[in-house]
Amino acid sequence: MVLDEATSKDPVERQQYYRLTRDLLAGAKYHGAAMNRSRITGDMFARIPALLLEGMTKAEIAAMYSVTPGTLVVLCSQRGISLRRGGTLPKRTKLPKRTNLTLPDEPLPLSDGVLKSLSEAARAMGKDSTARLVSDLLEKIASDGLYKAVLDEEAA
Repeated sequence: MVLDEATSKDPVERQQYYRLTRDLLAGAKYHGAAMNRSRITGDMFARIPALLLEGMTKAEIAAMYSVTPGTLVVLCSQRGISLRRGGTLPKRTKLPKRTNLTLPDEPLPLSDGVLKSLSEAARAMGKDSTARLVSDLLEKIASDGLYKAVLDEEAA
C-alpha cells in the first residue's frame, strides 16, 4: 500500500498506513539490535588480560576480534575487564544515600585559611561547592576508616 499523506483523506487508509510504517520500523529496530550483538565470546573476553600482558595493544586485540577499538573498550568496561596491561577493573561500590548533616548546636571551627584552602581545592577539582568537597572527604574517611591516618595518629 502506497499512501500519499498529502492527498489521502480516508482516515482508515491513513491509520493502516501508520500501523504498517510503525510495524516496519519496529522490525528494523529489532533487526538492527540483532546485527549489533557482540562477536566476542566469553572465552575471548577471558583471554584479553593475557593478551595485554603479552604486549598486544587494544587496537590489535580489537582487530583480532573484528571490532573497533571503541567497541572493545565499551564491551570490556561492561564486563569489568581493564585494558591496561591485564587485570580487572575494581568493583564499583554504590554510594550510600546522602543525608544532609547540620550541626546547629555545634559549630565547626574552621580558620579562614582552611576555608580558603578548601574553596581553592574544590574549584581546582571541579567540585560544584566547598561543601561538596568537604562532604566527599568525610565520606571517604568514614568509608575507609581513615580517621587515625588523616589525623596522623597511631593505629591501635
